[in-house]
Amino acid sequence: MDASRFTVASGVVALLGCLVAFVAPLALGAQPGIRGSVTLSAVVGAVFAGKNFQTIRERGLPSFAAGVMATVLGLWLIVAPLQYDSVGAPLTALVQFGGMCLAAFSAYTALVAVEGFFGAGDTGETDEGDRIGYS
Repeated sequence: MDASRFTVASGVVALLGCLVAFVAPLALGAQPGIRGSVTLSAVVGAVFAGKNFQTIRERGLPSFAAGVMATVLGLWLIVAPLQYDSVGAPLTALVQFGGMCLAAFSAYTALVAVEGFFGAGDTGETDEGDRIGYS
C-alpha cells in the first residue's frame, strides 16, 4: 500500500517540528533548565516521529503507537516553555511552534493509522456488503 503524499508530508513536518524545538533553545542561549528539558523532549519526540515516518515509508501506513507518543511529546513542547519564568517570547514562540507541528501532524498520522486498521481508507471498489461477507 502506498501512503498518500499528505501522510508522508505530515511525517516530515513532524520531524521538522522536532528540529525547530531542538535548535531554538541552543540558538537563543536559553537557561540550562529549559535548554535541557526542551532539547531532550525534542530528541525523544524525534525518535517517535522518526519511527512513524519509517513505518509510513515501509508499510504505507503510519504507526498508531508512535503517532500517539509523538503527539503527547508535541503537546509537552507546547506547555514546556510556560513552566519557566525566564523564557523570552522568541524562545517560547519557536518551541511552541515546533511542538504544534509535532503534535498536530503526528495526531493526523495516528488517525490515518486508525482509518487503515478499520478499512476506512478503501477506494470503494467493493460493495459494503461484500466487505462484511454478504453476497
